[in-house]
Amino acid sequence: MTEGRYIAELSLVQVGWGEPGSPSVAAIDPLKVDARPVVDLVGDPGVMTVIHSAQADLALIGAAFHVRGRNVVDTQIGAAFLGFGDQIGYGALIERTAGIHLDKGAQFTEWSRRPLSEEQIRYALDDVRYLPEAWAQIRADLESRGRLEWVMEECDRLAETWAERIPPEEMYRRIRGWNALRPKSQGALRALAAWREEESLRANRPPSWLVNDRTLLEIARRPPNTLDELRAVRGLGEGTAVRYGQAMIEAARRGADEPPPGEAPPPRLPNLGQSWPAILSGIVQARCREAAIASRFVATRREIDDVIAWWLVGDRSAEPDLALLRGWRREMVGADILEWLRGETAVVVDPDTEAGLSIRR
Repeated sequence: MTEGRYIAELSLVQVGWGEPGSPSVAAIDPLKVDARPVVDLVGDPGVMTVIHSAQADLALIGAAFHVRGRNVVDTQIGAAFLGFGDQIGYGALIERTAGIHLDKGAQFTEWSRRPLSEEQIRYALDDVRYLPEAWAQIRADLESRGRLEWVMEECDRLAETWAERIPPEEMYRRIRGWNALRPKSQGALRALAAWREEESLRANRPPSWLVNDRTLLEIARRPPNTLDELRAVRGLGEGTAVRYGQAMIEAARRGADEPPPGEAPPPRLPNLGQSWPAILSGIVQARCREAAIASRFVATRREIDDVIAWWLVGDRSAEPDLALLRGWRREMVGADILEWLRGETAVVVDPDTEAGLSIRR
């Protein structure tokens, strides 16, 4: 259950095991029994755990149980490497792989209320009943295309990303506009954001319940010295000012005296490279469409910019440790990008291709 909470509360655990087509399924009530033995299986590298759209599950077990998923398979990621689209839903996946239409009527019911209805239990068990069969089909297709290792790598990357929460002292970097602040204001924002994170975790309420980002940024720009000055900040509720005002004033004052270490600015690219991101993005899109793989798994704009920055202002004699130039990404598109950068290929308009362009030597 996520509504009104900062950390989702575990209200039901569904498990399935056995052979595709005839698995055993069970629902476990974590409000009555300890779910840790099941959670520990997710952290066991000797046990394969199949989940659809695993991000929320991995984040929950990381936050609540401090368990990092091992040998986890996300069927949504697997499907994205087979041309099923970027983020196919569970119902659509089961319809495509098993030919079964699932009733999603109980999807948004209150899962923490007891007793659960027969409809809720049936819906919950269907969420795991067909996963073995779906994964068996996806796995066979991935193996036939030589992409199984690619998917396992991405699933492990997902598990690592969501295993641990961002430390409170780093939460200020998630507030839009933080890097435009002066050092003292950055320090104030860092301390305020850390205070908000710790208080939100204690109350298990979303950070915006306390103070929204824009208001926190404004307080950091001009740290108040008194409660009256704090009350004058736009967007701050009276109740928050009364209950937490002094703590916020002290955090801002303390943080302003301890600004975070400065960061080196990103390298300024020569004018030559200003149009290159569009070209390299075109190469990525072309290869992704040919392979029927969702492009977000291959390269982000930031990763493309990093390659360009290395080529123009970095040391070309040593390749950087960038995901786009390693492993399966290099095989799929990284090598094409390097060839284009070296002037060995050209990107040309090609109406006969799905991407509308082709790469020619």
